[in-house]
Amino acid sequence: MTKTRRGVLLLAGLLGAAPAARADSPGDGVAGVVLRDPRGAPVELAGLVRAHKLTVVVFYAATCPCFAAHVERLQRLAADLGPRGVGFLVVDSERHAGGDPPAPAQIAPGLPVFHDEGGALAHRLGARYATESDVFDAAGRLRYRGGVDSDRKYLRPDAQPYLRQALERLLAGDAPALTTTKALGCALRLF
Repeated sequence: MTKTRRGVLLLAGLLGAAPAARADSPGDGVAGVVLRDPRGAPVELAGLVRAHKLTVVVFYAATCPCFAAHVERLQRLAADLGPRGVGFLVVDSERHAGGDPPAPAQIAPGLPVFHDEGGALAHRLGARYATESDVFDAAGRLRYRGGVDSDRKYLRPDAQPYLRQALERLLAGDAPALTTTKALGCALRLF
């Protein structure tokens, strides 16, 4: 079995469907998921996903230096690919000791930040690490899952830009060369 085929099967397993069924049942990954916007208002993830050709959902952890190091990279990706129909959402699925989560402007300036109450989306997708990025097409199908790139903190010239590569291929109408890669952030503190 090829690495790509294993990745497709892994993605399908995360969504609870076989690969053939995924094509027939769009939206399995996002259907019924409600997030909270920065004002606390409920927002259906499916609506956010339908608004773009591709939507990147990036998981956040409050104390993760890797996430902090990736914010600028995510902002650059959003600036480069947003005009081409790629939406970016930062999702806070963690439980926060002693109160409210940090303000969105402190998490990822310039990127929309949503709260995942009870970690429902993180649990549904099996998200375990900050910087984990899930890419959905407009129909809600999960097309890529993994890291932003191959560097934990400091971006080296030889770093592999996994997320950018996946998005570029998807925008060109091709499947990503890799459908899964490793996210390099801290473990999420889920409910």
